[in-house]
Amino acid sequence: MTAYNSVVPKELFMEFLRRIVNQARLRMQCNRTLTKCSMPIFIVVVLVLCIAVVDRLGPMSHTPWTVIWVVSGLSVFSIVCFFFIQSNIPEVEAASSVDLKLQLHDRISTALAYENERTPFGTLVVENAIQVAQEQETENKISHFFPIVFPKLYISTLILVGGIIATWWSPQWNWFNNSNNSSAPLAAASNEDIESSINALLDEFEKDDALQHSLEEELAELSAIHANEDLDNESMRREALKNITDVQKKLEELLQNEDALAFEEITRRLQALKMPNEPSMQPLIAEMKKGDFEKAEQEFKSLEKRMESTQLSEEERDQLSKSLKELANQFEKLSQLNSELASALSASGMNGKLANNPDAAMKAIQNAKELSEEQKKKLLEMLNAQQQASEMCKKLGEGCKQCANGKKGSKIASELAKLKAMSQFKTKAQLAKMACQNSAMGMCKGGSVQGQGSGFTGDKGTGNGGMNPTKETETTLIGERSPVESIEGTIIAKQLFEGGLLTTGESTAEIRDAVLAQQRDAEQAIIDEEVPRRYHDLLRHYFGQLEHLTEPSDEVSTDSNQ
Repeated sequence: MTAYNSVVPKELFMEFLRRIVNQARLRMQCNRTLTKCSMPIFIVVVLVLCIAVVDRLGPMSHTPWTVIWVVSGLSVFSIVCFFFIQSNIPEVEAASSVDLKLQLHDRISTALAYENERTPFGTLVVENAIQVAQEQETENKISHFFPIVFPKLYISTLILVGGIIATWWSPQWNWFNNSNNSSAPLAAASNEDIESSINALLDEFEKDDALQHSLEEELAELSAIHANEDLDNESMRREALKNITDVQKKLEELLQNEDALAFEEITRRLQALKMPNEPSMQPLIAEMKKGDFEKAEQEFKSLEKRMESTQLSEEERDQLSKSLKELANQFEKLSQLNSELASALSASGMNGKLANNPDAAMKAIQNAKELSEEQKKKLLEMLNAQQQASEMCKKLGEGCKQCANGKKGSKIASELAKLKAMSQFKTKAQLAKMACQNSAMGMCKGGSVQGQGSGFTGDKGTGNGGMNPTKETETTLIGERSPVESIEGTIIAKQLFEGGLLTTGESTAEIRDAVLAQQRDAEQAIIDEEVPRRYHDLLRHYFGQLEHLTEPSDEVSTDSNQ
């Protein structure tokens, strides 16, 4: 700080004194607020502790704890704000406290009083106060002479807060349950349900080596519950439910990884295959369009035998070979179908044409500053899935060409086998999720609290009787895919028209722009996970059809050129 003189304006040096006073003033206000708030905050904490204790006394919790936390938090915040405003310290009082504690002999308070005086005495008072404040480094001593002190009552408040947390996390105490005779049979029945549910679930996973290998760690933790004899009924149930939840999460991850996305993509692309005129190839295409790759593999093997058959005439062989080559061309076009990725890139603010260049698309996604890490991860997963699907379509096309040339053991057979394995794995993972849900439901049987759920009758009042002598039958749910025989029938109607909208020379540019804009919004919602996963394919198919409809037909283009 420059020494005070008559050349420098007095206001600049008064700002130095006022900054010292304001620091002390804020600390004094905080101390006064803490003192006034201690008792009201203590009362709020005591009330919450009483609610927690009363809530744990019964057999079940009925307290809306979300409301309690919000109300108590707002109450504490309101109390602090109210007393902080009420504890405002006048500037003169703060200056006097600074003079008193730092032994400045009323220099700062006097300087503030004569701030607006233009007399020699006023100038001398201000100059002396500034000089003494600078020499004694008063600004650096404020935090030492005006410390923020918490009243001792806050120690008791913190102890009560710990008691609230411990009470809230503890299980129900159930002090008012007088039916002690029925508790032992209930615990024994619940233990049997838990063990049978765990065994049933483990047996379900033992049927498939791939699932068991993918869930090795989670299943080991689940099976270890049997060996822990120190767990009581409730602890065993909680540990089992926790481990089953972990298994379900891992299954969900397996159903949403890159391989699963690639399988969904190749299945979606195969639905776009056109039925050939060759009758012998129609069953193969029909099964591939339906996603039944096991039957598709069988149909292809039959097709290979037909090509090798000596009873087939040259004309029929040439026609079948021509149909296989046409199918290979379809697969080649499907391998270049990256419209879904292009829409996702466009919705993310990038060039949709990057979908045709995987390396450039990967670099663009990784370097996109406007995207979050989660969005980048989703786009990269989609990119890898698209690449896998494209590669599989290419191999299917190459296999068709090999089969058309009369070669055995073509690539299409191996690719269909891979698709069959992926489809079976997906089905088994979904069935395993259902088994986990059924096991969790089985562990909740018999766990109803006396007087609160089914399985109890009352002879001492409503809901306070003994245990019903009936016994529930062990049940579970099994998801099965029933075989359905379907054949290609005659097409009697179509909902969509090929070749664009039926217009009389009107421009469809505005309609197409609107469709593309809505398509980008829908794709962005899918990337941000605002739309449930089961609706993703529906939305993409819907907007894909609209985009196809808004493309100008060849006839309209020809008429416009003429």
